[in-house]
Amino acid sequence: MATITIPAPVAASRHQRFHIRSAEELLAAAESMGLSIPFADDISVLFEPLNVAGLRAPNRFLVQPMEGFDSRADGAPGELTFRRYRRYAEGGFGTIWIEATAVLNEARSNPGQLYLHRDNVTVFRDLVAAAREAARKAFGHEIVVIVQLTHSGRYSKPAGLPAPIIAHHSPILDPKHGLPPDYPLISDAGLDRLQDTYAEAARLAAYAGVDGVDLKSCHRYLVSELLASFTRDGRYGGSFENRTRFLRETAARVAAAAPGVFVTTRMNAFDAIPHPYGFGVSRENPGEPDLDEPIRLVGLLADSGFPLLNVSIGNPYYNPHYGRPFDFPVFGAPVPDDHPLAGIGRFFGVTRRIQESRPALPVVGSGYSWLRQFMPNVAAGAIRTGGATLLGIGRGAFAYPDCVRDLMTSGKMDPAKCCVACSACTQIMRDGGRTGCVVRDSEIYGPQYRLARRFAVDRLQAEARRCRECEQPTCRTGCPAAIEIPEFLKAFADGDIGTAYSILRKSNALPEMCGYVCPAEVQCEGSRIEKVFCDRPVPIRDIQLVVSRLARLKGIAGVRVPPTPTGLKAAVVGAGPAGLACAVRLLESGHNVALFDRRPRLGGVPDELIPGDRYDDAGDETGAILKPAIESGRLLMCLGQQLGRDVTLPGLKAEYDAVLLAPGLSGGRTMGRMPGVLDALDFLRQAKTGKFARVPARAAVIGGGNTAVDAALEALRIGVRDAYVLYRRSLAEMPAWPKEKERLISSGAHVLILTQPVEYLAGRDGSLRGIRIARTELGEPDASGRRKPAAIRGSESVLDVELAVEALGQVIPDDLRRALAGVKLTEAGLVAPVRAGSLRTSIEGVFAAGDLVNGGTTAVRGIAEGMRAAAEMEEFMARGRR
Repeated sequence: MATITIPAPVAASRHQRFHIRSAEELLAAAESMGLSIPFADDISVLFEPLNVAGLRAPNRFLVQPMEGFDSRADGAPGELTFRRYRRYAEGGFGTIWIEATAVLNEARSNPGQLYLHRDNVTVFRDLVAAAREAARKAFGHEIVVIVQLTHSGRYSKPAGLPAPIIAHHSPILDPKHGLPPDYPLISDAGLDRLQDTYAEAARLAAYAGVDGVDLKSCHRYLVSELLASFTRDGRYGGSFENRTRFLRETAARVAAAAPGVFVTTRMNAFDAIPHPYGFGVSRENPGEPDLDEPIRLVGLLADSGFPLLNVSIGNPYYNPHYGRPFDFPVFGAPVPDDHPLAGIGRFFGVTRRIQESRPALPVVGSGYSWLRQFMPNVAAGAIRTGGATLLGIGRGAFAYPDCVRDLMTSGKMDPAKCCVACSACTQIMRDGGRTGCVVRDSEIYGPQYRLARRFAVDRLQAEARRCRECEQPTCRTGCPAAIEIPEFLKAFADGDIGTAYSILRKSNALPEMCGYVCPAEVQCEGSRIEKVFCDRPVPIRDIQLVVSRLARLKGIAGVRVPPTPTGLKAAVVGAGPAGLACAVRLLESGHNVALFDRRPRLGGVPDELIPGDRYDDAGDETGAILKPAIESGRLLMCLGQQLGRDVTLPGLKAEYDAVLLAPGLSGGRTMGRMPGVLDALDFLRQAKTGKFARVPARAAVIGGGNTAVDAALEALRIGVRDAYVLYRRSLAEMPAWPKEKERLISSGAHVLILTQPVEYLAGRDGSLRGIRIARTELGEPDASGRRKPAAIRGSESVLDVELAVEALGQVIPDDLRRALAGVKLTEAGLVAPVRAGSLRTSIEGVFAAGDLVNGGTTAVRGIAEGMRAAAEMEEFMARGRR
């Protein structure tokens, strides 16, 4: 075994990427910087078992608590969580330290962070059991399982927005979180109660089947911050005894509440934040550790029964001395000043001091992932020389979950499977996504990284600054709602979310819905000058979505209801885009509104029919916007009320000062009905709600619009083996939006262009058994401007299918047509306005908007019409009052 043991301080050396090809190069680099880096050719010590609190860990490999942020909505482990821990167990790790698990919802650092409580403890139990069973099947051994219990403190973001809970004020960290000097601290009484919360969480963890619980006290989360609360008054601040009180007393309560599990901690031994705001820091030099207090605390914890200790240093959110070096930080993160080996040496030196202070206490050493395939040799050297007892692998385990198995079988790690220290896993975390190894597990986490980056505020603000602030902005003319896009982008780039959202809402009552379902690529983004210059327009849609979501989370999305009502009241029939937009505008003008819809929920066609991968639920946005109006009594919700069945147009006209008709179109054109033939809207409704009774092997979708594309993709999603799209013209003339066509072509559906359905064929039981189809050729353009298809004689054949989905366009259904008696319709069967540019119908005081007028286009057009209708209704009601 070779060991470099030069005691000189680390020499300053600039950052370098990993280009080490041999042990000799590694040791030479360490020697040149005066570093003490142990190295052992014999790594057998890593496979020696270890007794931990009476349990037998089969080897010295330990998975560090690296968060995946992939919980279910209630905080329970999700599908990717189970996958991660099964892979660790199957990969050979003897000890698995389950990631940070919040003890309260308000303590979560991310909406996807694990959160243990009574209602989901059985899922945690399943997770632990799954990991244990995976280890037994793979190796026939038992593993040690520890769960890290946490309170995120100043990093709390339970809903995705910062909601800091701090133990003391820090002039270093407070400005980074935008916290004023009078921001409240968690009280002593609150900390007293929190001790009981930890004890209850530990009791649940014991039921879940873990062997130990970690009271997380690292990386500046709440318990770690308490250790550094020199400036805090009261029982939890000032003296060493007070600053360590929470950790010590909580450990005692946990031991009493869950006697079947041991208590440990992952502890920051060195914060690298200047005194008096950091723990384990030299008062003269914050870049140097002073381990007197950490070693004193370790002694107290060991004497109280802690059977092992996990050491960390620094803060992943701040400071250059964290000890987690990287090679090429993603998306412009600052490159550290020193060489990665300096960080490793710093981390190793601190861990060695802790281990040497208590040689009999197993201490986890870590921070070695940058070393790639040399990590086991350095760790083995550390263990053999008394610098640690176990090897903790964090991001390296993300990348290489089966590294222990490879070491067992070949004696070495595969460099092509090692972590490349790119920090992309950290970037996903910062962006609020589900995290893992982007490089080595790219099939899952590559899309996660790109999705999180797509909606990252810092990236989008940089994109917004590309706006050319045109005098006559073409993006605005391309937007049916005529949003003041340059002003909106500037406000967002400046970080003024409130102003940006106000600009959106001035022209678009439902900006979040539009961001999800409208074709920005052919509207605002497709019309930008920047698209001409570089074919990469400013991502207006994504910025709109982020601004809308942030406004909703900040609580500023609600409709602004004037304190004094006008005394006028309007009825809105239809709670889709047009109806909701009209209602919002009328409410903001001080009128009372009654909102009717045949469905039990808001959102109309986007909410009910658009597949979940494009738009899942309108409730978050509509609920936030309408909440003030409902609570003030200005908005009366009349859901489940259908025009013509529960209410009548004459009745509404008699009761209200003005009426808007925006119920949408729910009837489809058809080639004929029989069992096995469905209207596209009915099909999408059943597919989205999971009510599709039987999934056929073969299905055909007839049509070429966006609805046809949605139907084909949904058919594949629910399990149809072969989905055919029959369209009688060419692909170029298919009316679906360009991106929808791209989705269709890449989906695996069979796109049969120049194919015309002739008739349905029924089987003996009367159900659909096939479609007679004919090939077509295109002639001269017809009234639509597209070349007219004509069937080719003798080209007929039969396509065997069990389901036909008709996406042939929508019409007013018969029951709604009867309910609209007296309203003049166009030749196409839509509501006819009294004049061009108006949304007033042939009945005085009755207006119409949305699909009922335009035949079904985009949500943003419906919203724009709803807002225009509201303006006309206000004018009409004002004339009536005069």
